[in-house]
Amino acid sequence: MKNRVTLLNISVSLLGQVVSIVFGLIVPRIILSTFGSSLNGLTASIGQFLSYIALLEGGVTGVVIANIYKPLVNNDFEKISSILATAKSFYKKIGLIFIIYTIVLAFVYPTFINKKYDFWFVFLLTIISSLGLLFEYLFSITLTTLLNADKKIYIVSLTKIFLTIGNFVLVMLITKYYPNLLVLKAATSVLFVFQPLIYSVYIKKHYKINWKAPKDNSLIKQRWSGFSINFAAFIHGCTDITVLTLFCDLKVVSIYSIYYLVINKMRVLVNSVTTSIEPTVGQAYAVGNQEELNKKMDLFEYVTFLLTGLLFSLTAILITPFVQIYTKGINDANYYQPVFGILLVLSEAIYMFRSPHVILSYSANKFKEISVPSYIEAGLNVVLSVIFVKIWGIIGVTVATVIAMAYRMIFHVSFTRKLIPGRKQWIFYKKLLFVLLIAVVGYFINNLIYPFSEYTIKTWILHGIVYFCIYAILFFIISITIFKKEFNLVMNYVFKRGK
Repeated sequence: MKNRVTLLNISVSLLGQVVSIVFGLIVPRIILSTFGSSLNGLTASIGQFLSYIALLEGGVTGVVIANIYKPLVNNDFEKISSILATAKSFYKKIGLIFIIYTIVLAFVYPTFINKKYDFWFVFLLTIISSLGLLFEYLFSITLTTLLNADKKIYIVSLTKIFLTIGNFVLVMLITKYYPNLLVLKAATSVLFVFQPLIYSVYIKKHYKINWKAPKDNSLIKQRWSGFSINFAAFIHGCTDITVLTLFCDLKVVSIYSIYYLVINKMRVLVNSVTTSIEPTVGQAYAVGNQEELNKKMDLFEYVTFLLTGLLFSLTAILITPFVQIYTKGINDANYYQPVFGILLVLSEAIYMFRSPHVILSYSANKFKEISVPSYIEAGLNVVLSVIFVKIWGIIGVTVATVIAMAYRMIFHVSFTRKLIPGRKQWIFYKKLLFVLLIAVVGYFINNLIYPFSEYTIKTWILHGIVYFCIYAILFFIISITIFKKEFNLVMNYVFKRGK
């Protein structure tokens, strides 16, 4: 039954990501073609500055998840209620601070950072763009955390499918009949009201949560141990666009955002599968079964490598042709950036390769032990981005990210030995070596036998099918030869125990 729930989570999450990818690519294209590269860059830049508020969250989400696994296993709703009541109170405080921060940013941003557009236009755009995050902190994040930790990811995914389709409908209607960016942002922000409503109805029906339970203040103290993790993740997501905003033109920000849009969809697609496995690792650690934990890590690691290797290798070869087709007719910026595209894919791939080991550290509540490497990663990313952007521009910030990601990957693979005694590091690097080798070999094979001659939707789809088949064959070969044990584990999990 547990495996069936995991497979349900994976299936619905995949469906959700397919919907998200399709509409998530169509909507930005509509906005880009309607409002231009500069306004697209402006909205991306404002979004990044608004996301700075995530620093105040300080790792509470990770701490809550790490502490709630065991009470969920034991059906200890008194403890669960205490944890959630504490989290809800804390997130509401962040929401109130966010309101103040947004108002300050709305005054500062158009004055000191962007002077191209009218002050009040940028002011209102900042305020309206903040509504989604505000609703999340005030009403949604606590409920989402509970559902994810208790393997109810399919509920979260179904809700996101509904919101994604609703967002698409609104964008289509507004850009066609009243193409105003402020109206568009305001209308789509209203959709976020439905998210906590849906979660609340489900949780009220299936959980006995006492939201007035005594607060567990030790969680808030633990958040400072988790702050470094949150800080590093924040830096990873925000450094590049922030540095480009400060040192380059908004059109460069738009170029980055379009390439990252594609890569982020691939990362989310991989996460839709791996996130469904995370709770099984966390609960295996909470139970203390080392043998089962080791098997779950083998499964987690192999699935992550396989999906990341396949999808990101495919993305590396297809991303620049896709962007050329995606931005056809938009000539106010140079969107042909093949080297940048490959480096950005590499940085996100490294981020994904290390994720099973990072998640294990979170599940084990080892935030304090991994805080220093997290700060080092963040520091490397910021300092090197500022240095390299002056030398190589948009490529420089990506090189800095690759270096920072690689450093922390090496640390976490080493740290896993302390959590799973006897687990050898070379297992990870063996997988990494073969996956990278297949990625490179496949890249040259595909370009050799079927290179692009023109950029059209039809040729891109045909190339995509051929390239996917070649990569799939290559990864299948190493699965049944080099990674036979892991491959059999997955087959057993899906086709036998999953029934």
